[in-house]
Amino acid sequence: MIAKLLHANSRYLALVILAVVVVGYTSMSGMARKEDPAITPWFAKVQIFFPGASPARVEALITKPMVDALREEPDVMEVDGRSAAGVSLIFVEVDYKAPPARLTQIMAELRDVVDRVALTLPPGSSPPDFDDELWTEFVKIVAIKGTEDRPLSPAQLRRQSLLFADAARGVPMTRRVMLYGLPIEEVRVELDETRLSMLGISIDEVAVALAEADARTPAGQLTGAGAALTVELTGEFTDLESVRNVIVRGLPDGRAIRISDLGEVSKSEVTPLQSLSLSNGQRSVLIAVEMQPGYQVDRYGTRFDQFLAAYSASAPDGVTIETSFDQAGYTSERLQNVGKNLLMGIALVLTVLLVTLGWRAALVVAVILPLCTLMSMIALFYLKIPIQHMSVTGLVVALGLLVDGSIVMTDEIRKRLLNGLPPTEAMKGAVSRMRIPLMSSTLTTVLAFLPLVMLPGAGGDFLGSIAVAVIAMLVSSFLLAIAITPVLASRWLPSGIALERRWWRAGANNPRLTATFRRSLNWSIRNPLGAFALALTLPITGYLSLSTLTLQFFPGTDRDQMYLDVKLPEGTSIEDSLSLVTEVDQKLRSEPLIRRVDWSIGESPPEFYYNLRANVKGVPSWSRALVLTTDENQTDSLIMRLQREIDREFPEAQILVRGIDQGPPVEAPLEVRLFGPSTDLLKSLGEQFRQRMAALPDVTHTKLLMAPAPPKVVFDLDESALKRAGLSKADVARGIQSALKGRVGGELLEGTERLPVRAILKRQEWDSADDLTNIRIPIRNPGSDTLIPAIPLSALGTVSLVPDESPIARKNGDRLNSVQGYLKRGVLPEEALKMLAHDLEINPIPLPTGYRLEFGGDSQERGELVEDLTAPLGTIIAAMLATILLTFNSWRLTGIAFGVTGCSFGLSLLALAVFQYPLGIQALIGVIGSVGVSINAAIIILSGLKLNERATAGDPDAIVDVVMDASRHIVSTTVTTFGGFLPLILEGSQFWPPFAMAIAGGVLLSTIVSFYLVPPLYTLLMHPGRHFLKNGSPAETAPRASLREAA
Repeated sequence: MIAKLLHANSRYLALVILAVVVVGYTSMSGMARKEDPAITPWFAKVQIFFPGASPARVEALITKPMVDALREEPDVMEVDGRSAAGVSLIFVEVDYKAPPARLTQIMAELRDVVDRVALTLPPGSSPPDFDDELWTEFVKIVAIKGTEDRPLSPAQLRRQSLLFADAARGVPMTRRVMLYGLPIEEVRVELDETRLSMLGISIDEVAVALAEADARTPAGQLTGAGAALTVELTGEFTDLESVRNVIVRGLPDGRAIRISDLGEVSKSEVTPLQSLSLSNGQRSVLIAVEMQPGYQVDRYGTRFDQFLAAYSASAPDGVTIETSFDQAGYTSERLQNVGKNLLMGIALVLTVLLVTLGWRAALVVAVILPLCTLMSMIALFYLKIPIQHMSVTGLVVALGLLVDGSIVMTDEIRKRLLNGLPPTEAMKGAVSRMRIPLMSSTLTTVLAFLPLVMLPGAGGDFLGSIAVAVIAMLVSSFLLAIAITPVLASRWLPSGIALERRWWRAGANNPRLTATFRRSLNWSIRNPLGAFALALTLPITGYLSLSTLTLQFFPGTDRDQMYLDVKLPEGTSIEDSLSLVTEVDQKLRSEPLIRRVDWSIGESPPEFYYNLRANVKGVPSWSRALVLTTDENQTDSLIMRLQREIDREFPEAQILVRGIDQGPPVEAPLEVRLFGPSTDLLKSLGEQFRQRMAALPDVTHTKLLMAPAPPKVVFDLDESALKRAGLSKADVARGIQSALKGRVGGELLEGTERLPVRAILKRQEWDSADDLTNIRIPIRNPGSDTLIPAIPLSALGTVSLVPDESPIARKNGDRLNSVQGYLKRGVLPEEALKMLAHDLEINPIPLPTGYRLEFGGDSQERGELVEDLTAPLGTIIAAMLATILLTFNSWRLTGIAFGVTGCSFGLSLLALAVFQYPLGIQALIGVIGSVGVSINAAIIILSGLKLNERATAGDPDAIVDVVMDASRHIVSTTVTTFGGFLPLILEGSQFWPPFAMAIAGGVLLSTIVSFYLVPPLYTLLMHPGRHFLKNGSPAETAPRASLREAA
């Protein structure tokens, strides 16, 4: 026995404790630290541009072939395809039950599929953009901008941002640096269309001349006997003047037509802008920094701050560098809060033990607690679990559970010492008596938290570290309880306890309360049916209250961050978005509770929270603001007020003011999905459901996936006019595209930057749809290779504005229209869903044959997570049953213990109902966890009854004595468990109180079941005839030994 060896040799004991301290502290120092758990990127995005194509054409030629090919992959679980005018957007969800180690290989296989399908895409479509890093944990977001009185030009902003990004990549342990809103420069050759038409020169000819003049192709190598020389040609573009001097065409008289004769050459920003960023009202570039995984964010933050201070000190005048987001600060604050909860829990636990067992026993537990924590750190280090909010909270959760073993062992040794046994014998007897019950109770608690460890996908990434930390603590606690605790208790407890029974030495003892408790136990054992009925009252009430609990996915979080999503109608230019964003930005920055606002227009900004996804790119009508507030406790009220005011002041756009929520990402809290073959019918049905959803009192905004599209310009070409001009429709299309987008020919090299040289018409010549008819299409003289003056587009047909097709969506091959609803902050999605379902039940919207609907959003995500969470319960219950059966070797005792688990489930529900907490995922996990914890007291009592011969024979007084004997450490463990969770209950946040109340409330109430259900049930099942007594004494006839042993 390890405890006996350590007791006999103090050096061994010191060595073991020292080893645990040193290795544990070293492991803790080397563990990664971050704010929240990392979400495995099970998603990928494929984006393909097809300029000028209608949604139907994009769907037929690009989206459907790509979706069909991706769905054939065995590891793909879901494929969503969206076809809009000129763009195909495809989201791929990998089967999250696949091993995470295979994710890289799976993504590589998907990339190969995309590349293979890309070979069959129509001409004019862009290469597919495959992005499998939609979830990125940026630890720093820095804004580069000018000063208030002197903004930087786009060229200066770009240059300074690139310099800073290059320097930031040199900070040790930096994985990646991303730039958002970076201006893109080009050399712009703006051509005069009148001159081009007079000379018969097309834009394509200008682009070809530019490309041929930019001589960057090596001319070979001259080799000889004495040397090998590289041959190069001069003439590459070195500055704007070299571009102006390019000869486009030579004339018969020896003169040449140069670029400078046809238009102006300048360096400018690419227009229309693809994206831009604003920081506190001024144009900026947001630079997001990602840390290498496995590193400590606080140390990295300190190192990066030092770099930032040094770089800012040497930055040019007029350049402002600001920190928009710093994860290190949030990490330190959250870990400090959790650390405070941990210390508060330890203080409560030790205080309880001081009162119940005395200061010496409390001292034993005070030594065991840090040892157990350090042992757990060793396990977490080798399991590569970082120190983050969830794993440290797991340590807090385990705090109230891990002391159970030490308390039980200490109390058992204390009682033996009080009875006069020598320390060695007391230790040996206690370990022999409690080894199996402690192992059984530890295993059942571990099994209760095992579903979280086995939970796959994003939910498992988020919640799994809690369970791993709890299990590591529980196993460490058990090992210490049978190896170290007996040694310390036997050494420290004997001194003076038996001589002087002071409460601070042996624990408080109230004779009157003890006598009352004994009388109640006597009554319950002699009236087992009545006690059984009374004890079941609370669990049954809990089950009946289940219907009153509101279902929930994950709650919001109290944080000094929020964000706004701004969506203007499709077809809106980025200039119009900027104009609206500027007005909204002014309103936000006028709020006293808002200290910083950063905008990203046209693309998703860098993710500042672990469950935000960067899934928008190249959408000029979309913007998002990252907002920092001054008080996290007032953020929710600010969100609700701003939503009302912004809706009233900016009705031309859909603006969602949203807070930060916990858990895996959910696109919209309320969603109805409609499936069917006809896009027109899906649009009609979607609008009907949207109106129903919008009528709900708590819905602030609704959104249709098949939203009305903007008008488009259609040229109705005259076939006869085309034939007379010697043109084809393809010639006209190329001519229009060249006029609108220009053609790139060559590039100008500036340092390490390559600026494309673009030939394009002056924009002011075709600012409106009517002006487009003035575009001239060069025509060729039949039988000649020379161009003659171009023909205007108006001579080839008529132009008109017509409604464009709505975007078309597919989900796993079926056409889909999604209706999404956004709720007031604080409103539970389940409540809104019930109202919508009730309305649809009373006044249903008929669906034609071949059409179906399903609910998505928060309810669907919750259902999937609950399904994954409960999937292994059958196996776990079987393992728990086997554990208890092997402990007692009795089916009836096992049945009693399992009856306690059913009762504890109802008691946890009752605790949630009394305090009006919703039944969210975290509360459900607490309910499941309480089942494994609550059974521990029943195991202790039943094992004591089995070992007591008089109790086994059915003596009521002996049964009472056994229960009374175990009551002190059961009460101690129960109160310490509740005390360990009390800081989380009193924390006041939205996330932890339901979880903590489910476990702590269930465990606290389960003492009633342990004391007043287990002993009477033991009497009923083990001695069914002995409770029908009139005089209060046991029957004389004892059951046969064979029957007792068979039980």
